[in-house]
Amino acid sequence: MNATPIQAVGIDVGGTKLVAAAIAHDGSIVERARRVSPAGDAEALLDLIAALAEELGPGAPVGIGVAGIVDRGGVLVYAPNLDLVDLPMGPALEERLGRRPVVLNDASAAVVAESRLGAAAGSRDVVLLTLGTGVGGGLVVDGSVVEGANGFATELGHLIVHEGGRRCPCGNLGCLEAYASGTAIGVLGRERVESGVSTTLADVDPIDGKAVSAAAQAGDQVARDVLTEMGHWLGVGLAGLVNALDPEVVVIGGGAASHTAGYVLPAATASMSARVIGTPRRKPPSIVLAQLGDDAGMLGAALVAVEREGP
Repeated sequence: MNATPIQAVGIDVGGTKLVAAAIAHDGSIVERARRVSPAGDAEALLDLIAALAEELGPGAPVGIGVAGIVDRGGVLVYAPNLDLVDLPMGPALEERLGRRPVVLNDASAAVVAESRLGAAAGSRDVVLLTLGTGVGGGLVVDGSVVEGANGFATELGHLIVHEGGRRCPCGNLGCLEAYASGTAIGVLGRERVESGVSTTLADVDPIDGKAVSAAAQAGDQVARDVLTEMGHWLGVGLAGLVNALDPEVVVIGGGAASHTAGYVLPAATASMSARVIGTPRRKPPSIVLAQLGDDAGMLGAALVAVEREGP
């Protein structure tokens, strides 16, 4: 074990893996661990989280970011990627650890990390969207993470951007997630091929977000148009958030963002700017790529744990 004093332990719980770290007082990572996530097995998951916490920082505050809906009592209400519902994660881990961990949504944890240590460092009002299989979201307002009355806030991927539009996996029509996720890129690409336009995507199987991104990088105009359309819808959603929240900066993360930024972010900036009230007299916030990658969730969870522990 490194001799550097440990301030907190952060653990990011995903559907396939757990990543954890011991965090020093300056936010640096002292030690890391990675484990396979025992999805669907609540007791095994709780035991693994507790073991990681004790391995990395015995007695230190623990923060857990989890891919799911978490209430203010630390109950994991719904986590489809983990195949778990109504798991009292906070209370159950307190029994195992002898101290109560902080449990929050992984995107909420990520926005804290990006606002303290990453792309939005020094900013007190930040919007984060993570573009992957779906669209996650997190908010920091006046320096504090927003969780809402019940802990269910910042499901930003389910803002309606196209009333009556494409069906989202959540069941609603026209959600941002249905137009601006990695999954949506594949859907848009397949629609273009089915329309009969000339594109190299016609020779690709499967047509997914990665395939469209690769085709765009190789010069395929149809693939580039798909990414530009995705950026347009992303900007529509962001305009609503900017008008409501007036953030200093918008951070875009997730695998779909990193592979498509050259086409998506300019289109999103243009679409957002055209819809933000007060433009051109008001300068819309910058849209920047996240910097912390897979570390964001565990770093942010650890930071929130420290803040809630108090002096």
